Amino acid sequence: MKKYVPLAAVFGIVWCFLHGTFSLNSLIFGLLIGLVCIRPFKFLYKPESNFKLFSPPSRIISIMRYFMVLIKEIIKANIVVAKIVTKPKIDIKPGIIAVPIRCKTDLGITGIANTITLTPGTITVDISEDRSILYVHCIDASDPDAVRASVANDLEKYVLEAFE
Repeated sequence: MKKYVPLAAVFGIVWCFLHGTFSLNSLIFGLLIGLVCIRPFKFLYKPESNFKLFSPPSRIISIMRYFMVLIKEIIKANIVVAKIVTKPKIDIKPGIIAVPIRCKTDLGITGIANTITLTPGTITVDISEDRSILYVHCIDASDPDAVRASVANDLEKYVLEAFE
């Protein structure tokens, strides 16, 4: 139960933000709600052994770097999708591309899959049985190698730094 208390504390802080009142009573109430919410679903929450809620400063910097790269990639992808959509003749070749990944933990795989899905024009469709390949639907899959390189170089290396 001790390992769920820090997560419940995060619930308490989130409750304070949602409620709009930052007081001890509000924090304690949020903490209790967090414990009540976590308890029935504890079998679903299996934290990775190498990921801690309160990370060292180097991990925090890596996570911040990841979010900055994510925002940059979302903006770039929005511009590309806007160019595609505003052309008088849409000349795209949508398709599904197999993208090999280096992430091994559940958190890392979820991070890269969600990062790909958050980027406009792409969506993660499936993962292979051995968890080494993501299947990604792209709005323009005319150059699959460029998509694979973009995922490996622009996204995955930051996910690996931040979450693995």
